[in-house]
Order: sequence, then structure tokens, then C-alpha cells
Amino acid sequence: GRQDKLAKLKKKYGATVDEVLAYREKVGAELALLENHGERAAEVEKELASAEKSLSKACGEIHDLRVKAGKKLAERVAAELKDLGMAAARLSVSVEMEEGAYTASGCDRAEFLIAPNPGEGVKPLRAVASGGELSRVMLALKTVLARQDRVGLLVFDEVDTGVGGSVALAVGEKLAKTAAARQVLAVTHLPQVACRAGTHFHVEKSTSGGRTSAKVRRLEGEPRLEAIALMLGGRTATEASRRHAKELMESI
Repeated sequence: GRQDKLAKLKKKYGATVDEVLAYREKVGAELALLENHGERAAEVEKELASAEKSLSKACGEIHDLRVKAGKKLAERVAAELKDLGMAAARLSVSVEMEEGAYTASGCDRAEFLIAPNPGEGVKPLRAVASGGELSRVMLALKTVLARQDRVGLLVFDEVDTGVGGSVALAVGEKLAKTAAARQVLAVTHLPQVACRAGTHFHVEKSTSGGRTSAKVRRLEGEPRLEAIALMLGGRTATEASRRHAKELMESI
């Protein structure tokens, strides 16, 4: 009878009448989908084509924006590099779009290219720049992108390699400017750079019993002045180098 049929349905499709009815609704929807799969497939294809068209348009728009931004960035970085003793360097930003290679940020592949010296063709920055040049290009980029950059800590190792005089002063100034918005650690042997630090540490290596260890001391006041005087030249600080160190510290 009716109760017997209900018992069989519950045994097969659910413990209660509500569960049996829910199962019926579920399989009914699946059946309708299967019966109308041709129409649904056509609808999905149409939706997919429309979405791909919109995505392609958005990728094209962001590509154009990147090309414009790349040119502007290269110009501003070139101006910074001039201050950093690389006036002859030419930097460009290559932005190439690969159709159909969709990602969350578009279809573009961007690369920094540089010609460090006159008469040289541009090549990938990662392949041609020396350590010092690479550091200076990075410093120039960070100076230009100071407001947009979200990186909280920057480490510059020997960014001042091969420079001196007014260029060294410019390196120190730009490092200080960059440090206004984020934490900057700079390894340097130049007094023009060291004098701009908010905090100055002296790192000294020593060997004892066949083992090498490093000692780090925070310098303030007279010890810091003495260290900068030593950086200015000579094995020992002199009255002249101390005076020069004091002038450097007071000039910033």
C-alpha cells in the first residue's frame, strides 16, 4: 500500500519525506539540465565568447596604459641616473602583449632594458648591469616609485661602488629620501652615504682560534664622528678628517 511505498522510498532516498522530496527536486533539476544540454551548451558558449571579448578589450587597454607608463618611468629614471653618475645610461621598458595568455594582470610581459654606455644596444638589465650599476638603477627606480611601492624593507649592498664626490652625495641623499617612507639598510664605505643614516652600525670582522666572527656596534656621538673621519681616508683619524666629518654631519 501507500505506507509500503513510502517506506521503500525512505530506505532508498532519505530518512524522512522531506529528504525524499528534496532528492526528487535535485534529480529533477539534473534531468532537465541533461535534456536541455544542447541549448545550455550554446548559452554557455555565447557567455564565454562575450566574457573573452571583454577580457581581451581590458587587456588591450591595460597594455596601452603600461606602454605609456613605461615611457614615463624610463624618462624619470634616466633623470635620477644622471644624478647618480650614469648620465650616459639609456633605460627603456619593454611591454609585449601575448594574445590569449590571460592572467589576473593582463597579457603583458614587461622587462627593463638598459644600455649603460654610449654606442651599446639595449639589453636586459639583469644581463648587463654590474653590481654597482644594478644597485643604482634600483635606487633610481625606488626613488621614482616611492609613493606607489609597497615593499617595506630595502637592502642596498655597495650601491656606491665606483662613485665619489658629488655622485656619492647624491646617492646618500636619495637613500635618505627613500628611507623616509620605508626601512632601508645600506652597506657602505662612503662617508657621504654613512652620514645620512638615521642609525649607524659599524661591522668589524675578526679571527680567533681559526674562526671568523663579526661584531656589530651601534655608533653615536663621538664614536660615529670618528668612524666617518676614518672613512674619509687614512689609517687613523686626523684633526682635518674629524673637522671634515663634522662638516658632513652638520650639512645634512
